[in-house]
Amino acid sequence: MLTKHFAALFLAASPIWCQPQVIATGLPGAQKLILTPSGNFLVSEPSTTPNAGRVSFVTRGGVRRTLLDGLPTGIEVTMAGASGPSAMALRERTLYLAFGPGDSERRGPPPTSMHNPQGASSPIFSSILEFRFSVEPDSLAGAFRMTPAHQQTLGDGGEVELTDGSGGTARVSLLARFPVSEPSPNVVYRFSNPWGMALTKDGRSLYVTDASTNALARIDTATGRWRRITRFPPVSNPAPVGPPVIDIVPTSVRLYGDELLISFLTGFPFAPGNARILSLNPETGTTNPFIFGLTSATDVLWRMLPDGASQFFVLEFSANQSASPAPPGRLLRFDASGMQVLAAPLITPVSMAYDEAAKELFILELRGQILRLRLE
Repeated sequence: MLTKHFAALFLAASPIWCQPQVIATGLPGAQKLILTPSGNFLVSEPSTTPNAGRVSFVTRGGVRRTLLDGLPTGIEVTMAGASGPSAMALRERTLYLAFGPGDSERRGPPPTSMHNPQGASSPIFSSILEFRFSVEPDSLAGAFRMTPAHQQTLGDGGEVELTDGSGGTARVSLLARFPVSEPSPNVVYRFSNPWGMALTKDGRSLYVTDASTNALARIDTATGRWRRITRFPPVSNPAPVGPPVIDIVPTSVRLYGDELLISFLTGFPFAPGNARILSLNPETGTTNPFIFGLTSATDVLWRMLPDGASQFFVLEFSANQSASPAPPGRLLRFDASGMQVLAAPLITPVSMAYDEAAKELFILELRGQILRLRLE
């Protein structure tokens, strides 16, 4: 078990190390980024147009094509963006893809939420779909398109088979579906928003963070049976505005030996220094402090160095999200020497992937760019 914990408040940072290179654009609203076995990328992209979400295949050279199209999506509750395909996990020829609440949620009288009186655009929001491709994604040449009829079949518990027009096939099934909403005494309803995902090395379990219900669930990939491991309690609000406690808002989850690392954004008023990384025992659900003193953390990952030491990387959506206008985000590195800012400014960074063989770290920005940063 890896047990190195920082559990400290980092107040100062050393100068920026280097600037990342833009390698791909044209991915507006992109949510998550993962590597394929051949070192290319899959990027999840919701759309404000109902059922126009997609997963893009992007080559290492930055060439984009559509892999999955017609996915469940819709305008999210704030009416400022889209909700749909988000977290992904890939093992050999099987892709697991999470979906947010889409347009299921609308604002009621402040501060409440309610179900969209116009109805939702899809019957399979707040779910995890399993795509079993005929070959690995790197070998697929066409695009698979899902229709509303396919979504209804999946919602009814059936399977669908898609073809990409180039000889590839994909068997699709609904692995797990979370309740679209659950009662909440403060806001009437909380709508499920699975937004982070980690697959165990044996492929048997998926860990999923829910950014709205502030929870972590484990899914058995063989049966689809799931249970919540823990619900994360609210944290104190150190700011002079807002309620005394605020939602902790889990974003990403990563495997870390026998533990999990989970990043937290925290909710309004997004007080600087209030976000954090916690380590979690998946068997007991207990957490321990890991990295504190962050602001709007959207992702965390780690690597082991040749000497056995560990380095940790954290994305911050903004260096001070409570400011108006909010400054850009940044990439932080933590190791035995402390904290260092590796890259800034980053515009709306939301997801990372690390290629261990090439020693390259990739950053996805919500505005639609993939950045590459060479690590020593």
